[in-house]
Amino acid sequence: MNSDIKKKNNVILDSMIILVGIISMAYHIGLKIAFGHIAFSIVFFILGLILVIYGLIEISFKINLWRKLPKILRNIITILFAIGLSVFIVIEGIIIYEGHHKDTGKPDYLMVLGAGLRGKELSVSLKYRLDAVIEFNKLNPDMKIIVSGGQGQGEDVTEAFAMSKYLIDKGVNEDLIICEDKSTSTYENFLFTKELLEKEIGNEDYIITVVTNNFHMYRAKYLGEKIGFKCLGYPAQTHMSTSLNYHVREFFGVIKAYIFNK
Repeated sequence: MNSDIKKKNNVILDSMIILVGIISMAYHIGLKIAFGHIAFSIVFFILGLILVIYGLIEISFKINLWRKLPKILRNIITILFAIGLSVFIVIEGIIIYEGHHKDTGKPDYLMVLGAGLRGKELSVSLKYRLDAVIEFNKLNPDMKIIVSGGQGQGEDVTEAFAMSKYLIDKGVNEDLIICEDKSTSTYENFLFTKELLEKEIGNEDYIITVVTNNFHMYRAKYLGEKIGFKCLGYPAQTHMSTSLNYHVREFFGVIKAYIFNK
């Protein structure tokens, strides 16, 4: 009797694992259809495929793969998973907080970070960032605006050029815009911008308000501080359907920033 109940529970658990796997795979496919290539989303497909295969093997062969592992190995995996999950929750908590917190204070410059183009077309994430810049500009109409971003693969122009054009078309004063058009990463955004300001203006200490999507704000401010800026945050929104993907991806970006400071 107990054996039958245990087998039934295992089937229910495996069915749930398969369902989660299918949802994870469908999430990637949905993003692909709606937005084209979205960085990191393939991880959801691969993870989902693994879960589906795992569940099907257990149901088809009526075995418990987890119980087949040596107990000491199961204990090690459980401990590592618990530690990893705890770190993930803490860092995601910080990411979410920083992504929904607008800093007060008077900056020397407003700085918006590039977020990819498709040819000359702005990505959804970049458009959200620039709309936040326009919002900030209406509140601070004399503030200088740094648009930072070089030209990457699949981009016909630099991100800085595309951003400045969008802002000017929306009514932002062209004389307020400073272009940094060499950077290809968040770290380089700040590094090259600092070099540009020091060369053109001569000062070394700046307070900047950073505009980027909410999921990216914590890492951006962290790297900006490492370069030598005092960073304030003015987060832009993220499209709801891509938010999960980007928030999970950002966890690994933060870990990389902690280890390599870039």
